[in-house]
Amino acid sequence: MSEAVLHKKVLLPEECISIEDGRRVGGDIRIGDLSGDGRMDFLVYKSLGGIKPSFLGAFTLEGEMLWSVGDKGFCVQDADAEDMLETVSPDRPGPVAIYDIDQDGRQEVICFMVDPAVECTSKWDLAGVRLVILDGATGAVKHSAMPEELARCSAYVDGEAHIPNYVHQRLMIANFSGHPVAQDFVVKVGNDILAFNHRLEALWHYRNKEYRYPGHSAYIPAVGDLDGDGRDEVNGGHYGLDHDGRVLWQAFLGDNADSVLVEEWAGGHAAIISGSGQILDAQGNRVLHLGEELVPHGQEVRCGDFRRDLPGRELAIRYNGHNPEVMIVSRDGEVLCRFVVDESPNNTGMETIRWYGGEQADLLYSPAALFDGHGNKVVRFAELPPPTGGRMGWYHCFAADLCGDGREGVVLYDPYGDAVYVYASTSLDAQQLGNYRHTARQYNARLMD
Repeated sequence: MSEAVLHKKVLLPEECISIEDGRRVGGDIRIGDLSGDGRMDFLVYKSLGGIKPSFLGAFTLEGEMLWSVGDKGFCVQDADAEDMLETVSPDRPGPVAIYDIDQDGRQEVICFMVDPAVECTSKWDLAGVRLVILDGATGAVKHSAMPEELARCSAYVDGEAHIPNYVHQRLMIANFSGHPVAQDFVVKVGNDILAFNHRLEALWHYRNKEYRYPGHSAYIPAVGDLDGDGRDEVNGGHYGLDHDGRVLWQAFLGDNADSVLVEEWAGGHAAIISGSGQILDAQGNRVLHLGEELVPHGQEVRCGDFRRDLPGRELAIRYNGHNPEVMIVSRDGEVLCRFVVDESPNNTGMETIRWYGGEQADLLYSPAALFDGHGNKVVRFAELPPPTGGRMGWYHCFAADLCGDGREGVVLYDPYGDAVYVYASTSLDAQQLGNYRHTARQYNARLMD
């Protein structure tokens, strides 16, 4: 087993640190080239009540502050209790993305942001939340809107709260409009799936039919061009949507459709679903189904070329819920191996890593080590402190091509910690870091399912 090279431990600027229960806490992290110098930068954000973003801070790879928006001390009356809602580290990775959404050559921050004039609010609806696009270099507001469709979203269906269906709110960048590159995004908020363009205009709205745990649709939809028409579709597990919101499939496909992907598979693109290990074509027809006996609770699924000795790509499935058991499955549905990854506080957070570029097989990150397609732990991360613990207190992972050479390092962060850790397979010098590549693997990273 080898050790990853710690390129840099980046301490969050003091302006971004809060004290929670006596600990120095940063928050959830995003990566991108905010300053426009070709190097990777960071964005940390905190949320009111753990749900509604209320503070964002941008800083460089050197830990130098770029800008901040909002108030890390913001608190208001909780509409559902006598207590106050405070600005804290988010409950889950939330609705914040870094991407050049208007294609002006500079990256923006697209996010939800709670209105600072709000005096009383609930965690369980989006009243008082705005959609904003910020200049990545300065934090200046470029666009802001409060769409009615968004304001009506909540955790409730027929008066009953469905919390697991609500807390995973992620903006997924997509190409619905048919531009040369993606300039739209989709977000699932509770039972509502909403698509917007780069002007924050609503494109379409779909109402999910499956919301009761454990029979709910995917926590976070996946996007990609399933049918090859140059525009993206949405894979939500129990539903599939065309670029215009038209329903492609809508059917209950079994419990625990927690995690979904749209990935290259067997010469085309396919919709992949963790629940009982399923792969669908663009019309929602099954092309592979492992079944509940093999996959009793498909918590997470990832796709990669984990076995270079075999044709096509493979699946990595965390097949038994929030537990450390993982299997690697071939293109033909053969279970190639089962293995146990390291225990982590939530037993989620897998990611495919192209550690050696295209020269060798992909590796699988599971907090906090890299595993090969035979189930061997092959890379450990030296100098990484123990995670803080709890549902979110573990090392989340971004794959990142830091130098533009096809090899991916990893960016690791604990949302309740005060530092970001950047690792690579070999030593890096500063001159190599000006060619950071920002792709869907970064701006649409899964982080957790």
